[in-house]
Amino acid sequence: MDILFDRKSCRNYKSDDIPQDDLDYILHAGMSSPSAYNTRHWSFIVIKNKEIHKKIMQIHSASQMLANAPLAIVVCADLEKQYKNYWQQDCAASTENILLAATAKGYGSVWCGVAPIEDRVKGFRELLNIPENIMPFSLIVIGRSAEDKPAKQRWEPSKIKYEIWR
Repeated sequence: MDILFDRKSCRNYKSDDIPQDDLDYILHAGMSSPSAYNTRHWSFIVIKNKEIHKKIMQIHSASQMLANAPLAIVVCADLEKQYKNYWQQDCAASTENILLAATAKGYGSVWCGVAPIEDRVKGFRELLNIPENIMPFSLIVIGRSAEDKPAKQRWEPSKIKYEIWR
């Protein structure tokens, strides 16, 4: 379970390719996350094309790390198949599984939010030909880390309440 504490956001990548077996493992993890009423309504767009990466960096100002990363995954929700508007929770769980799987395979990763920022959603829809019923939720950049920073210690007992808020 140390992987939960080892995961950290990476914003500096080597351009090394990710083997298909590792990518399949990472995507399998994304598909293994829980979803409301087991709808499993998510879809994933894997983007390796550097020209598309450049266009994403124009749409999403916080995605500049794509310049050196070998790939990104866009996690999307099918709004027609999701259960009672739980698509954000479902896609967040899938996104987190992808981040953890990337860490398990020795890759760095970072979660860049897309929804609910309207101009990002519109830009991703236009660039990636995403239909109206599909909502781009997150952009996950993945690759070999070019930095060697330890994960931050995030244990904060003061944030824990027992029984009632005190």
